[in-house]
Amino acid sequence: MIKTNLKFALLLALMIWISIKFSDLYSVFGIKPDILLVLLIRRSLQDPRPQISLLWGFGAGLVKDAVIGDVIGISSLVYSVICFFVSYYKRTSVYTPSYKRTLMYIFSVFFSSFLIYTVTDSAVPYFTNFSLIIIPSAIYTMAVSVIFQTLKPTR
Repeated sequence: MIKTNLKFALLLALMIWISIKFSDLYSVFGIKPDILLVLLIRRSLQDPRPQISLLWGFGAGLVKDAVIGDVIGISSLVYSVICFFVSYYKRTSVYTPSYKRTLMYIFSVFFSSFLIYTVTDSAVPYFTNFSLIIIPSAIYTMAVSVIFQTLKPTR
């Protein structure tokens, strides 16, 4: 248990470092996917305990805000809410067929990234932010999640 949590913490730290250091390599016209969100949602779908997912989301968001230098608490609040609701949904559903799990995973990534980019990029006028940042970023994050889902499906 501790070994699994330690591995995931190191993976999250690595993803935060990659998303900061090498984000220009995988950005398209300045649009970057939120890989950390994809990993947190996958973890929330694997662990049906909402309180654990909430802590992972809060911790990852807090570290991301501290490293980036953004307002402390914005990403941690959004990540923790998203992780809580995804794992709560997973906990309430006893059996979900494979195609429904995949669709739920992809839609939760899309709407979560939609929420994150709406909150974190609020300094730009809304229509410009919506059409040039939020929608393309959410679609790009969803495409990355489809690639992850194809390579290693969620249980």
